[in-house]
Amino acid sequence: MAVQGTEENGGVFARHNRLPFAIDVATGLLFYVIAKMTDLQTAALVGVVVGFGLVTFQRITKIDVTGGLALFGILMLCISAGLAVWLNDDEWIKLRGTITGLIAASFFIIDGVRGGPYIGKGLARYMPYSDIHAGRFAIVMGVIGLIMAALNYGAAKLLTTDNWLFYKTFIDNFIVIGLVMFALRFARTKSTV
Repeated sequence: MAVQGTEENGGVFARHNRLPFAIDVATGLLFYVIAKMTDLQTAALVGVVVGFGLVTFQRITKIDVTGGLALFGILMLCISAGLAVWLNDDEWIKLRGTITGLIAASFFIIDGVRGGPYIGKGLARYMPYSDIHAGRFAIVMGVIGLIMAALNYGAAKLLTTDNWLFYKTFIDNFIVIGLVMFALRFARTKSTV
């Protein structure tokens, strides 16, 4: 099953995706600033409030600010904030990225095994190619989730809270982008060679 993702309907580099990308960057920076000014628990709770605000704004205005996976993103924000409140310790809060990464990876892999009808299809709409197989893409994104969960675990255990926060805000995203660009080669239905 190929999912459309051309420049006209919302490829990742299309004008349509600039606002969701900017929102992602802004919310990441907001998390960083709030965490530096207060603590990780407060930053996680602010993230949930901002996430619900963005989804509400999107529903009212019909302007896409979440990039196609709004409900999945809100679910993961709620799980993340719930863990932050429940764990209530900086060392455990640093590990919530690992925990939520494993949960998200599981959702992606399960969706991918089923052919990617939900998460895979929703995310593939925002990629720059029209020949993405939603099932393979969901599985590959699940594997990326597992890799990022492992990297977060290492960073949480080896780095100070300030260094982990810097990694999570500024380095983590570039690793994900690189892995996704590499993974797209395996998710496309046509040969890229």
